Amino acid sequence: MEELTIERIEIPVGDPGAKGLRILHLSDPHLSRRHRRRELDGLIDRINAAVPDFVALTGDLVDTPVGKILPLLLRLRRLRMPVFFVSGNHDQVYGYPALLRVLNRCGIIVLEGETTIRTFRGRTILLAGLADRFAPFWGRRRDPDTLVTECREKNLPCIFLAHQPKDYRYAQRAEAALFLCGHTHGGQIWPFHWLVRLEQPFIEGLHRVGKTAVFVSRGVGTWGIHRRYRAPAQLPLLVLV
Repeated sequence: MEELTIERIEIPVGDPGAKGLRILHLSDPHLSRRHRRRELDGLIDRINAAVPDFVALTGDLVDTPVGKILPLLLRLRRLRMPVFFVSGNHDQVYGYPALLRVLNRCGIIVLEGETTIRTFRGRTILLAGLADRFAPFWGRRRDPDTLVTECREKNLPCIFLAHQPKDYRYAQRAEAALFLCGHTHGGQIWPFHWLVRLEQPFIEGLHRVGKTAVFVSRGVGTWGIHRRYRAPAQLPLLVLV
């Protein structure tokens, strides 16, 4: 995990009720036994120094069985702002029930087909999170239609979290102001982004679909080959304007 500078990105949103929020988008850490405590502590220190309203953690937190890196994961308790989590495909593979227990110990709010209403800077918003598309393969329920209906019924400025870009359709149906996701690593190693593009509608960056702003983070970690080429890691601070 390389040392990252936080990248400030302004995102225009149509819903005035969401404007002014500062969201630290943390995606795809892929924590494993090769990571050291000082690396994660450095990342956490930079996040705390940015003073976001909250952290959106959009999956693939782990890349090894949870029990093998428990002391490392518990360092997440050092984050000084609310953290909202949705699972990624790797989180399913390496033991989601154990990961859920650790997240609860760290005070991280898990949104897997759930919503929560929060107030930041005097703005009341709805946060919604959808379990990863691989969750049903591991016996976990995923019901995006019910989540979309709940978002629309609550009629609040909505920020929708999921791991994979292709779930933007549910955020759009929910009339979310913002959809946050990761998964792609921006292709990680050029020119593999062309292969990613065959599976996902967006590879990285900001897009707009109707009323919904879509932001795909390249993430902070790597998978498989622990290198990046022409797809640098990313730790964005999103400011809604």
